Amino acid sequence: LAVESETALRAMAEMSTKIGEIKLLKPLAVGTMAWGRTWLDGKLNRGNLSDETCAAIYKELTEVHQIQLFDTAEGYGGGTSEERLRDVEKAQSGDEKRNYPVVFASKFLPTIARWSRSSFHNALRRSCERLGTTCDIYFLHTPIHPLPLEFWISCACEAAKAGFIKEIGISNCNASQVRRAQAEALKHGRRIAANQVMFNLLCFNSPELQEMWKTCQELDVKIVAFGTVGQGMLTDHLTDEKFAKIRLAKMTGLKMDELRDLRGSIQQLAEKYGKSMAQICVNWAICHQAIPLVGLRSLEQARDAVGALGWRLEQEDVAELDRHALRRGTLSKPRWKRAAFVMFISTLVCCYQLNHCIDWCKSKWRSFCSFWRPHRD
Repeated sequence: LAVESETALRAMAEMSTKIGEIKLLKPLAVGTMAWGRTWLDGKLNRGNLSDETCAAIYKELTEVHQIQLFDTAEGYGGGTSEERLRDVEKAQSGDEKRNYPVVFASKFLPTIARWSRSSFHNALRRSCERLGTTCDIYFLHTPIHPLPLEFWISCACEAAKAGFIKEIGISNCNASQVRRAQAEALKHGRRIAANQVMFNLLCFNSPELQEMWKTCQELDVKIVAFGTVGQGMLTDHLTDEKFAKIRLAKMTGLKMDELRDLRGSIQQLAEKYGKSMAQICVNWAICHQAIPLVGLRSLEQARDAVGALGWRLEQEDVAELDRHALRRGTLSKPRWKRAAFVMFISTLVCCYQLNHCIDWCKSKWRSFCSFWRPHRD
């Protein structure tokens, strides 16, 4: 029993990790891109999540499984994802079952309309207001902008010194951009704590990702890995019909036949460990010292995600997956394609702002009508 207890404690210690100076009991982050509340989110995400569903996911993960890190952005639901995180946390504040802090990460999107330090600080202030707290980790959502990456990093360093940010992160940055960001942060006495980037078995062997991964290890920048299951391409029950609808497959030009060997290898390990293919992929990312970022839309998905924790793939199995990994990286996309994506996101942000104005006008009109009717009668 003593040996078993010691083994369990050692496993728990191995599972804990850090982003900068922020300690996490479990190496798992929850993505809330689909937690927006607007009608536009319903169109983009094929339906909105209910408040009850989000509250149930949050309660299960924080109370039962000790998951702390929740990732959002001002661009997710036009800020309504941030508001929903604030609401579910407020509903659980003072919970005696939780003796560890939750960690909120959000992101600044350098849209084409933002050109000044005040635009950065105003965006951060509004995110903090929606979250109901300061940002534990604040990411630069993309390095693509006419202004240099160093400009936005210096803005983040100012905010960190003012106490609005605990740790600074970057997103979708290649090796060169990671080095530039870290060098700029060091000039201000700060460090880049994390790089949030697509990190999975579809792109692991691409030269750009390999270089970025080694650079992050060298500079002690934690990788927060989104897309670990390849938008479903590396999970159980993938069909030709489902594959045809996956955006990542279209973006990278992947064909179903190219996945056969990789999926076969994942399937064999899933049977060996008694896990799902998704759990194998998430655990593989953890074995590479990354923190998987999983998007969750249901309590069932949440419970499946935590099934990737508390155990480790054997080294030879990790090496086997590495050998079968593909080279379809996203860091090597032409700059014009990445710029086009930023333009699209900028347009989407404008749509969210317009939606907010329309909702505000509707609210004022209803208030006016409710006030006017009794007086008219």
